[in-house]
Amino acid sequence: MDTWGVAALVDEPAALVAAFVAYHLDLGASEVHILLDRPNPEAQDLLAGLPGVFVSQAGADGWAFNGVTRAPPRHLGRQKYHASRVLAETSLDWIVHCDADEFVLPLGGETVAGVLSAVRKGASWAKIHVAERVHCGDLPAPHLFTGAFRNRWPEFGAEGGEVYNDITRALLNNGLCGHQLGKSATRSGRDLFIGVHRPMREYGGGGTDVPHDGLSQMQLLHFDGITQLHYALKMLRRAIKARVKAPPKHSPARELQFSVLAEGASDPVMTSALFYAAKVITEKQADLLEDKGVLSWYDHRIPARVERVLGAGRVDLSPAAFDRALLTHEAWLIGKARELYGFDPEPLMVR
Repeated sequence: MDTWGVAALVDEPAALVAAFVAYHLDLGASEVHILLDRPNPEAQDLLAGLPGVFVSQAGADGWAFNGVTRAPPRHLGRQKYHASRVLAETSLDWIVHCDADEFVLPLGGETVAGVLSAVRKGASWAKIHVAERVHCGDLPAPHLFTGAFRNRWPEFGAEGGEVYNDITRALLNNGLCGHQLGKSATRSGRDLFIGVHRPMREYGGGGTDVPHDGLSQMQLLHFDGITQLHYALKMLRRAIKARVKAPPKHSPARELQFSVLAEGASDPVMTSALFYAAKVITEKQADLLEDKGVLSWYDHRIPARVERVLGAGRVDLSPAAFDRALLTHEAWLIGKARELYGFDPEPLMVR
């Protein structure tokens, strides 16, 4: 059976980082490589001593891999650097690259190792399609990982009006609030580099010439905007980055999300309304999406897996605790958003 590991550049509160690591260990990952994009002593303490877990600070290696020599200025560049370095150095068969809010899930009773072992030998990488978490029903949720999952909806342009109003339709891209590109599992030993969504032959290339197989038996569960506060801060970070020269590209729907959030950041009612429009569905909408085959309910058992690896009570996965951690973890961003947009996090916090 093929062996596999996970590589992730992370910049999230410790509870989410620890959950990400523990979950993938419980799924059977032989190694989890975490690169902290900024210091996170609490996460390091939670992960200390776990077999197969490698935690390092961004830049601790002197940015010496592949002749880079200095820190890539963009987050996406640092992601590529970390994943590519892990791939080049690993003795495992596969490296899965994803973010701390993305959890790999094998389907149909399979294991990750089983799915990857079945990929044809000529394929150097396998695409893991994204399934985006959506809340259904009342909030706050009992823990961070409740909800259903929307899949990419190719007929969204023609049929989306049967489910969503015009406001929500404008916020979604092929039925998703966040990215629709998925992430990759890449074979080692083939002289490849790992980009954000797919591998490439050249470090600065696009990867479109690398043969791959799609993975129908594996999903990437994307918890995009875990709470209202988390979502607001994520969009405000993008709005702030959009003020600088040559910001990263996003879909028109995503750009609308962070521009609307920035415009209404001083009004918590408007900010909350944007979150509900983009991230929350009614039971009727859930039924309609299920009928169209683009909504799934997965038994991922993330909290149970985390507890099994880290022990009972080690990690608080409640939305209230997560929001409290965000106040400290994102102190600079909150201050900047308050200065630029009049943003106040308090009304959005789960109590």
